[in-house]
Amino acid sequence: MNRGILRCLAFGLLLASVGRFPFSAAADPGAGAAPSKAREWWAFQPVGRPRPPPGGSGSPIDAFIDQKIATAGLEKAPPAGRGTWLRRVTFDLTGLPPSVESMRDFLDDPAPDAFVHVVDRLLSSAAYGQHWARHWLDVVRYADYHDADPAARVPSCEPLEAWRYRDWVVDSLNQDLPFDRFITHQIAGDLMPAPSGETVYPAGVIATGFLLNGAWDRGDADKEKMVSDMVDDQIDTVGKAFLGLTLGCARCHDHKFDPVSTRDYYALAGVFYSSHFMESLGTKGGEITLKRVPLAPRSVAAVRDGLVLQLESVKTKLAALDKQTPGLATNHPERLTLIRERDALQAELPPPYPMALAVQEGGMPGGLFPNLQDVPVHVRGSYARLGSVVPRAMPAFFAGESQPPIAQGSGRRELAEWVSSARNPLTARVIVNRVWHWHFGEGLVRTPNNFGMTSEPPTHPELLDWLAAEFVEGGWSLKRLHRRIVLSEAYRRASSVSREQASRDPENRWLARFAPRRLEAEAIRDAMLFVSGRLDAAAGGPAGPDVAAPRRSLYVQTARWDRGNFATLFDAANPDASVEKRSVSTVAPQALFLLNHSFAQSQAARLAKRLLREAPSGNDAARLDWAYRVLFARPANADEIRIGLQLLAQPGAGDRESAWRDLAHVLLCSNEFVYLD
Repeated sequence: MNRGILRCLAFGLLLASVGRFPFSAAADPGAGAAPSKAREWWAFQPVGRPRPPPGGSGSPIDAFIDQKIATAGLEKAPPAGRGTWLRRVTFDLTGLPPSVESMRDFLDDPAPDAFVHVVDRLLSSAAYGQHWARHWLDVVRYADYHDADPAARVPSCEPLEAWRYRDWVVDSLNQDLPFDRFITHQIAGDLMPAPSGETVYPAGVIATGFLLNGAWDRGDADKEKMVSDMVDDQIDTVGKAFLGLTLGCARCHDHKFDPVSTRDYYALAGVFYSSHFMESLGTKGGEITLKRVPLAPRSVAAVRDGLVLQLESVKTKLAALDKQTPGLATNHPERLTLIRERDALQAELPPPYPMALAVQEGGMPGGLFPNLQDVPVHVRGSYARLGSVVPRAMPAFFAGESQPPIAQGSGRRELAEWVSSARNPLTARVIVNRVWHWHFGEGLVRTPNNFGMTSEPPTHPELLDWLAAEFVEGGWSLKRLHRRIVLSEAYRRASSVSREQASRDPENRWLARFAPRRLEAEAIRDAMLFVSGRLDAAAGGPAGPDVAAPRRSLYVQTARWDRGNFATLFDAANPDASVEKRSVSTVAPQALFLLNHSFAQSQAARLAKRLLREAPSGNDAARLDWAYRVLFARPANADEIRIGLQLLAQPGAGDRESAWRDLAHVLLCSNEFVYLD
């Protein structure tokens, strides 16, 4: 017999044997990480409260870091210049460069607490929440839309109201909402009472949009598979964003490395299957309808909905009457009566109430699990092959084998309480590590979405635990955490050291120096708008479609199916999945974009006009110095002044404004402008 046929027959027998024995070791709750090894894993231990080592030169943060530097035999870099630190901390906290005025005020302030004043000012600015919201939106796979083309969007299944969630994140960060409550709002905000006693808590409802903004298909012939994929996305995102666990790996089999079984996965799946996040599954192959909730009391919404139904009924009757008797006089009694009813209803109709993408209690209408209910294991991840029913619960290894049953509701309230508990060994460590990563370019744990047993242990475990313990004891305040980090000596260090020192710690694991890094895509664009004087500080509302618009990049649309050239070129987050840290590429098209795109050229022209108009002196040398202060937060040196004057005076430079436009364009394209030192 032909060998190819024999191989096909053997493969067919193998597939048949897999189908006959679905409950093999891959679905065995005892498979995966050995419990004894898991119990020893550092991230699964209770958060400790280590004492800072003695002899540190600065804060407790510096005491932990200095000890590691000494052990490694490294020398600490000197403090960065004040202008360098100001540019660094201003970009880090707001995503924008410092103004010339703020730089002058800081450099002229001899007070010992001048650094503290700068940090407090930045943390209290609206720009802080806008910048740090963008970091969080990376983690929660946020997009404004699926389709970039407004004409192609299908309203029922497009997240048209996603911007309300984005604005809620901005407001929460600016108000320093405690992070444990920040978590609870996103998982179960619709179940939280309104602080002021209203019947509707808009912020809580809006926050649950976190669970709906996934990379989901518009529709599918296999609706049940689509729903199971949505639930998987919710479990995976909750696990990575808040716990640093890859819970989604247990969908088809027990987690191969971490103590999360398939039963744990479907215990959590029951929580989300019992949550109402789609209004309708739609017809086979047709579009879904996402769940939208009115941000108004039910009584108010019911009154308006009733009036709308009455109005539609009258309009239908009027249209039918006109169709049946096209020659009917306009003053016919029946027609006049209907017109009076229509006009009266329109006058009585209140304005539309705002709607939000949101989750509520209850299962999926028309789906396999339409109620508040436990669900069975999906063998090999398939809803078509169901195993035993698993009670809704938290993962047993972390929350214990003996958990009180979820007797009421979906279980999202219990999930939110468990995730945000101070006793959870993961939550505080994970967010503290994320914040550290966003300030230093790398976390103390270098895989922010994965604290499981395949991750690399922290470089500074005692520091991580000290920060986590301080964070919880300090009321889960992110602003307090930022203040500690950016006022440390480690954060203030210069980036340049000797070649020998750099070679001994090429990845800067021990933090003897500050690691330069490129600005994020959004910060590059926003900085161009800022220095050109064109940035529109208006906050909130639906995202605009055009990268050339003057608003901050946070308010320029992120579309899953067409991310745009700028976002793709400069490594903006892919909204299809949770992004723990962005790639940083250096490719020729980036330079070509900055040189040739109309957006960059337009900002160069505006910057040139600003320099000619606002510089404090008509002297070109002084104007060049002011340009360096605007763009780089430092004065120009003698060589830079000389070269700049030569460029302005060279033959072919054109008129004065054109020469300054070309020079401004060169400065905007420089490494110093797009890098943070």
